[in-house]
Amino acid sequence: MKRTRLTPPVLMLVTLAGCSRSDPTQPTSNGPTFEPTEPRLLSTGSPTKDEDPSVLRARDGTMFVAWFSDRGGNSDIYITSTSNGNDWMAPVRVTTHPGGDFNPHLVQDDQGVFHLVWFRWEALFRGNIRYNSSRDGRTWDPANEVAVTTEAGVDDWVPTIARTADGTLRVYFVSTLRDPSNRSSEIYVASRAPSAAAFGPVVKAAGVNSPTEHDHLPFAARTGSELSLVWVRHDLTEPLPWLNHKSDLMYSTSPDGLAWRSPTRGTSDPGNVVNLFPMMFAGLDDRWSALWLSTRTGNPRVYEVPLANVGSTTGTENTSLPAGYSHKVAATPTAGVYLAAWVQGPEGSQDIYYRFFRR
Repeated sequence: MKRTRLTPPVLMLVTLAGCSRSDPTQPTSNGPTFEPTEPRLLSTGSPTKDEDPSVLRARDGTMFVAWFSDRGGNSDIYITSTSNGNDWMAPVRVTTHPGGDFNPHLVQDDQGVFHLVWFRWEALFRGNIRYNSSRDGRTWDPANEVAVTTEAGVDDWVPTIARTADGTLRVYFVSTLRDPSNRSSEIYVASRAPSAAAFGPVVKAAGVNSPTEHDHLPFAARTGSELSLVWVRHDLTEPLPWLNHKSDLMYSTSPDGLAWRSPTRGTSDPGNVVNLFPMMFAGLDDRWSALWLSTRTGNPRVYEVPLANVGSTTGTENTSLPAGYSHKVAATPTAGVYLAAWVQGPEGSQDIYYRFFRR
């Protein structure tokens, strides 16, 4: 995710830094076997910035990681995959536009099609959300890109995608400029029905946004028959969550992905505690958890909590995941073994790291 300036607590986060299963899919019984590893560098051969990982277990058990990289002299989306946990395919460049492409989110539907969303900014805080699809997750044709949002002069960014039970795609994202009457960041949604060629009009995610606080960094997933959403909320003293000195994890559910139930505040840490970069993941048993980065103990650490317990417990530290930020996790076909990817490194030369771990 493109950073504009670094002040605490983000400076602390960076200094200390050294599938997602967004659609339920069934692993094959004869899929590959994965073993735990130590942390390893994934974005090899890239001296510039690599950020915003998205992790997915495909239906055939292959593990995919998408992210953005400046390696080609421009900010573009790249994807790699592994079928055994050791050998990764050479990263495939998904986007070729001269604008900056950031924050990919990759999912796969029940028919095996891969769906990818990201945001493209032509200038700082000016841009829209893009979408593409692929039959195999490795072959992407930029000519097939579709605009999710098209309005000029807006700051659409940090998208996340999920599918409803009937196959409708819902893309959630954040904008501050879309509503001039409200100076806070709000979460919006654009939808595309299975038979539609284009995404429909953008609307606010009903029931999610606060009238007096910023809502940011959404992550959506289909968790059984409903959609779930996690995000962060913070006051108006800073416009961006990683610049604010306090933020909280929020959680809600929806039967259709349009009208959301009253949000649950998942964290209530006293003092200036920052909770950032939330996501959701499930094991092979379809038991879902939320995972995020928190400074509740001083140094940033990764925490997780079962979705069923959000709001009733503060969560526990995931000690398998090291310092860094934007951690993403997905279950592998091997029971109890998960893939994590995250960002580490100094500003301007961050890298994507990964490890397979057991929990």
